[in-house]
Amino acid sequence: MPYTLLISYDIADDDRRSEISDTLAAHGARVQYSVFEVTLPTKKAVQQLRGTLRKLIDRDEDQIRLYLLPATVLNELVILGDRRLEERADFWIV
Repeated sequence: MPYTLLISYDIADDDRRSEISDTLAAHGARVQYSVFEVTLPTKKAVQQLRGTLRKLIDRDEDQIRLYLLPATVLNELVILGDRRLEERADFWIV
């Protein structure tokens, strides 16, 4: 049974924020600047992601919230507006 989570974060440091963003992007879709929808196959995978995120934050300065969503929530999802986020693309200026 897959687990769907809505994960939001407020990270004080740019380097930590980037690392957390990259970690979450490897597991799901960015739906707002600091919000991801993540679907993981098992409870163990959820626990592993939580552990990884816990290691990346500064507990005194940062906060990550993980909301476990019911299986049916994506079927009932309503999106207002057509704006899409563009993922950060690294580039070189020569």
